[in-house]
Amino acid sequence: MKIHLIFTAAFSFLMSFLLSAWVTYLNLGLSDTFIQSWLTAFINAWPAAFVVAFSVAPPIRLLVMRLFSKEQK
Repeated sequence: MKIHLIFTAAFSFLMSFLLSAWVTYLNLGLSDTFIQSWLTAFINAWPAAFVVAFSVAPPIRLLVMRLFSKEQK
């Protein structure tokens, strides 16, 4: 459980950080308000990304394991 929590925190942090930058750039370009808008988007996105990643990772991992175990047979 501890590994799942730490992995989810790191993964959701990085994904939120990068994707909020990308979407902010697509919407605003490199404007004067880019950094402020990006950081605001990131701060709002990270908690949601964490909750989603934490809750959907176990069933997705199980699904992938089942799919790969069928390929091995």
